[in-house]
Amino acid sequence: MRKARSRRWLRLAVPPVVVLLALLTGVVLYQWEQPDEDDPAYLSPVSTAGIGASSLADAVRGAGVTVSRVGGTADAFRPEHRGDVTILLTTPQFVHPEYLRRLALLPGSTRVVVIEPSRQTLLRGQLPIEGSRRAYASGVSAPGCDFGPATDAGPAAVRRTRYGPVDTGVERQLARCYDDSLVLFSRGWTTMAIVGSADPFRNDRIGEHGNARLALGLLTARPRLVWVDLHHREAPPDPERDPGLGGPTLRPDQTTGPSPARTTPSRVPTATAPGGAGSAGGSGPASSAPGGEGDTPVADPPNPLWQAFPAWTYVVAVLLVVAFLLYALARARRMGGPVVEPLPVVVRAGETVTGRGRLYQRARAREESLTTLRAAALSRMARLLRLDPGTGRERVVAAVAAASGWPPHLVMDTLFGAPPEDDDSLVAAAVRLEALAESLGAAVTTEQPDFSEGARR
Repeated sequence: MRKARSRRWLRLAVPPVVVLLALLTGVVLYQWEQPDEDDPAYLSPVSTAGIGASSLADAVRGAGVTVSRVGGTADAFRPEHRGDVTILLTTPQFVHPEYLRRLALLPGSTRVVVIEPSRQTLLRGQLPIEGSRRAYASGVSAPGCDFGPATDAGPAAVRRTRYGPVDTGVERQLARCYDDSLVLFSRGWTTMAIVGSADPFRNDRIGEHGNARLALGLLTARPRLVWVDLHHREAPPDPERDPGLGGPTLRPDQTTGPSPARTTPSRVPTATAPGGAGSAGGSGPASSAPGGEGDTPVADPPNPLWQAFPAWTYVVAVLLVVAFLLYALARARRMGGPVVEPLPVVVRAGETVTGRGRLYQRARAREESLTTLRAAALSRMARLLRLDPGTGRERVVAAVAAASGWPPHLVMDTLFGAPPEDDDSLVAAAVRLEALAESLGAAVTTEQPDFSEGARR
C-alpha cells in the first residue's frame, strides 16, 4: 500500500502565494480603475462621464470666460487663439515635443496649464523641471504657498505627481504649491502651470475638497480658454499644412524669449504668480510679482536612481522581502513532532565512520573524539562483564583488569586518562583502547563460551 504524501509543504507555500495573489489583484484593480487617456471622454469639455470635464467647462463659461475646444495643439497656435488666453493641455503625453518647445514663443499674456505631464514628457518637451515622482492615488494637502488660486481653494486633491526643482539657469520659478504638485514658472514669454493630478478637473472629483475653486482659478485668469481635447499622438508640425505655425521654433538646445534674472545655483527667486485673486488681467512673468521677489533655497535634486523605476516596483520588492522572511521563518520553525522517515539511500557504516572522523579531524576535536571512543568501549565492556549501568569507575577498572589481565593503573589510564595533546597521542590512545577491548573480549569468550549467545538473547 502506497503511503500518502505529506502536505506539510502547503504551510510554506500558501502564505507567499496568498501575498502574491493579493498583490496581483491590487495591481489589476488599480490599473482597471485608472482612466485611459486615449478615451475620447477623458477630460473632454463635452463629456458628462465621470472622467469627463463638462462640469468644469460649464463653470468656466459661467465665470464669463469663452471656451474654445480644439482637437490638436496646432489649432491652439493659430492667430485667432493668440493674446490674452489660457491654453489647457489635458493629455501632454500625446502632444508632439515640437509643440511643447514652441510654447515659449507664445505672447506674454498667455498662460499654459499642463495636467500631470510625465518625466518623459518633461524631457522631450525641454521643460525645465528636474524629474518627477508619481504616487498610486491623489492625496489632499494644503497649498503651502501664496499663489492666489491655491490660497483661495485651500486643501485640494492635487498631490499625486510631485515635481522636482525648476532649472533656474534656464527659467524662473514663480510658485510651488501642494507639496511640489503645482509648479508655476516662466517659459520664455509664457507662464506655465504644471498640475500634478487630473482630479480637480474631472466630473466625479471636482466637487471634492477645494478642487473646483483651484481648477477655476487656473483656467479663468484670462478672458479666453483654449481647451486642447487630444486623445491620440500628434504628427510633427507641418508649416505648409498649418500656416499659422510660421515663425521661429525652438531646437532642443535653444532657448528663446526674455532672459530672466539669473541667480546663483543655490538661490531661486520666487514671486506670486499671475492669475491670483484680482489678477485676471495680469500678463507675463515680468509683471507677475506684485509682492516682490524673495530668495528661497533650492533643495538638492533627488537621486536619479530612485526615479529610474516606477513606485510600484519598490512596493513589490518590499513585499517579496517580507515573503522571503516569512518563508525563512517557516522553514526554521519545527512544525510538529519529529517523524521517522526511511533514508532515501543506504549509507554504509564504514562511510559514516569515515565521514564523522573527518569532521572531528577538521574541527580538531581530539578530546571529543577520544571521549566518544571510550564511551563506546565502556558500554561494550559493561555488557560483557554484566555490570550495572551505574557501576562506579573503580569497580569497572577492577573488573576489567581482573578479566583481561591488564594492570589496574594501565586500565585506568586507558579508560579514564588525560585527553590527548596532539594527533599522535589520540591515535596511540585509540589503539590501546582497542587492544584492551579485544583482550577483554577474548578472555570472556574463553571462560564463558555461551556468554555472547546469552547476551544476544
